[in-house]
Amino acid sequence: MKQFPTDRLDALFQAILVNDVVDARVDLPSAIRTDYPAAHLADGFAISAQLWREGFDRTELLAFIDRLRRGADMDQTDQLWFKHVRAKFKHLRFAFVLYGADHSCPRLFKSITTSMGLLQDAFRNGRQDAIGRQSFLLKLMLSRPMLAWLNREVDRIRLDTGAGFRDFTTRQVATLRETLSQPTLNGHRFHAARKIVSRQVSFHDDMRTIHPAPEHLIMSRYLSAINGLMGRYHDELVLRHALGELDYAHEQFALPADIRHRLERVATLYP
Repeated sequence: MKQFPTDRLDALFQAILVNDVVDARVDLPSAIRTDYPAAHLADGFAISAQLWREGFDRTELLAFIDRLRRGADMDQTDQLWFKHVRAKFKHLRFAFVLYGADHSCPRLFKSITTSMGLLQDAFRNGRQDAIGRQSFLLKLMLSRPMLAWLNREVDRIRLDTGAGFRDFTTRQVATLRETLSQPTLNGHRFHAARKIVSRQVSFHDDMRTIHPAPEHLIMSRYLSAINGLMGRYHDELVLRHALGELDYAHEQFALPADIRHRLERVATLYP
């Protein structure tokens, strides 16, 4: 698998760190490209895998989890460190779905990123029971045999072709268009739409780093704005659910006008 210099890894991670920042000044290109050579897709997976492998220390991560489990105080530096580690895991999770021939993430890797997110929410909200549960699960999933298995999954991935990637992207956009065709949606559909946006941000972050072109930077920044707006709205929905004002999983709700407008513009420009 191709290896990239440190400055490319740093550039990719800097792009990831702003993938939910809203920049109202960025507009879309006149058309959105979906045809990419297989070599570009292989590079996208390779840099995502390298960022993950070189982006965390297992011993340090387990020590952090132990400190959380014991109820140690975590300052903003600690929280930011864990957020950055989780971001590298999430980026590789997106890469599995984007570039793999079956467009799915290995179950164990998906479980780890999910557990890391639940742990992050738990220590932000002071829920010690959830911290204990997720800490236990993460320690099991980050054992040496499990990580060795994950590395083998990375090494033996079967990458998609350019045509396969185009078809996958077309199906994703079709799902997004179907969602937008309805005046309201539930939590599941909202989450699915947000994942589509997040994966496309991830793709253009990869491409702007290793195959720079103005279209990738523009798409990354425009989609990042949508990602950020949807993330903030998700937090509002979760709060309303906690207050008993909304059944997030089943009740229908309308997308805010700004999010809908931006999504519709994107969906219109894809072939």
